[in-house]
Amino acid sequence: MIPIEVFHTQEYRPITLEFPVLAEGFEQWLGDGYYFWQDYEFARWWGESKKCSETNRQFSIFKATLEFNQEDFIDTVFNEQDYYSFVKIVEDFAKSYQKRYHHKPSLEEFNDFIYDHGIWDDIKIIRFQDIPENNKVLEVKGFYYKKKNSDKGKRTGNNC
Repeated sequence: MIPIEVFHTQEYRPITLEFPVLAEGFEQWLGDGYYFWQDYEFARWWGESKKCSETNRQFSIFKATLEFNQEDFIDTVFNEQDYYSFVKIVEDFAKSYQKRYHHKPSLEEFNDFIYDHGIWDDIKIIRFQDIPENNKVLEVKGFYYKKKNSDKGKRTGNNC
């Protein structure tokens, strides 16, 4: 089993979650799923920028360790073969879609495709480098060197 320590950010709730909240809908990065951050700073940034509202200025961060088998995992960050396979699927779909419909597909259309064709159905975790251009979480201004990834666990309270 491979362990990864991660953080899950949610809007504040008066009761402690026992499990991450399922993100649902084709507007999600890869459709329905549990999304986590590998760095606490990005989990906090996500809470401040995405989980706070006009009426609720608090959010929670949960810490957990994900354990999984290698065959259940696509690592587009540290595994070159996984990265190129992932990119090929995305770009092959996009080229085919553009040829057929004469415009670039949206994220929702890509998520429809992966859902309808069972792409990655047997995969439990996809590690992806998502780097926000946000100097607040970096030690060197303008140098976006840290990875932003995706877990369930320990709760910490935070304010926006």
